[in-house]
Amino acid sequence: MVGEEYLAALLDTYRGEIMAKSPRSLAIWQKNRTVMPAGVGSLFRLADPFPMVIKQAQGARVWDADDNEYLDFMLGFSVMILGNTPDEVQEAIREALPRGSHYAQCHEHEYAFAQLFCDMVPGVEKVTFCNSGTEATMYALRLARASTGRPLVAKFEGGYHGTHDLLAVSFGRPGPHAKQYGPIEDPAAIPESPGFAAGAWRDTIVLPYNHPAAFDKIMRHADQLAAVIIEPVQGAAGSIPADREFLAELRRVTRQIGAFLIFDEVITGFRLAPGGAQEFYGVIPDVSTFGKVAGGGLPFGALGGNAEAMRLMEYDTEPGSILMAGTFNGSPLVTAAGSAVLQRLRAEPGLYERLNLMGDRFRTEINKFAQQEGFPALAVGAGSMFWMHATPGPVNSVRDARRADHFASPGLRLLYRKHGLHIPPNHGFMCTAHTDGDITRLIEVHKAAMQELRAQGVW
Repeated sequence: MVGEEYLAALLDTYRGEIMAKSPRSLAIWQKNRTVMPAGVGSLFRLADPFPMVIKQAQGARVWDADDNEYLDFMLGFSVMILGNTPDEVQEAIREALPRGSHYAQCHEHEYAFAQLFCDMVPGVEKVTFCNSGTEATMYALRLARASTGRPLVAKFEGGYHGTHDLLAVSFGRPGPHAKQYGPIEDPAAIPESPGFAAGAWRDTIVLPYNHPAAFDKIMRHADQLAAVIIEPVQGAAGSIPADREFLAELRRVTRQIGAFLIFDEVITGFRLAPGGAQEFYGVIPDVSTFGKVAGGGLPFGALGGNAEAMRLMEYDTEPGSILMAGTFNGSPLVTAAGSAVLQRLRAEPGLYERLNLMGDRFRTEINKFAQQEGFPALAVGAGSMFWMHATPGPVNSVRDARRADHFASPGLRLLYRKHGLHIPPNHGFMCTAHTDGDITRLIEVHKAAMQELRAQGVW
């Protein structure tokens, strides 16, 4: 068994090889740091050993500033389900742009876009638009509190619902607060950043994901609970799907106590099925939040639900309607791009079957290899969402994911990048532009990375 000093040096070797093949990208990021905090526009663009600097994206590939080619399984954090720069989206934007990029007023194309949501998603009778998933979940909680008159909301440990103060608690990441997370049956609410308003996050109850104790905790707060929000597949935690029966019981319990059930479908919306996770799982929430895929690659968020749940958004007729406004909500370019994406997703025969089969193939082949070769690794996910955890499993929650080997996990991510895979740190995505050969390459790089780390004594 090799020592930790050797393994740390091994990871530094991989980092050096990545920096050596991308010197221009490294220089651009370092220049960014002189005028931008951390050299990035978002925390989630940081990467080991430095952020990817993209020069071009096309189909299932991206090229960095040094012209290195990568198979793209990040896809803009799942956004580009049709691949990068899809023809129908480019054409829709070219057609819309001469009419104006921004009105801050109603326009006739809003209806067609909204109608697609109502036609495709089982739980959506009315929908309204905003500019990000963070905004969508913030408004969903405001709507639930206003509708029920109750102060508390509940989320699941490991769930990521954006960066606002209400829900940016208890992602479950390793760090200085790890010992404060509480028992698995009763997770504590831990803010993920300094600077939050205490009165906001302290009204958030944290539940254990995929664990029956969640229902006991909901019932303890039943008369004060406005809503329970859940990612049907926890993305940032490592593509961990909710158990179908767990979701069905959550629907029953929230209905029993009169609380809103909110599906955060910012990632799963229009990715797992035409109607998102609620169609995929057969569980219909009161309200859903959307982003990513439905924006066609432009900044986008949405909030939709049944007509009664959306009642307090009828600003001109309902006393006590909630405050929701935004200069860029439903912009003409977003509705054009998003409509083009949703129209193809709805119309193309076999599109979701093929996407989901690619994900199934990855999980099946990696798990078979890991079992046969004795690797403590498990591929998880749902449909075209995937990830491989450096732990033998099962992986039903972020606490299970934290058991991953602390050298294997970063080692695998570095080797993916070294060998031409562009994958975010916790979850990967497939698109219609990926070929069977691309999935073969994805599997081969994963297997080779596992074997490389074992040869170096990591496992």
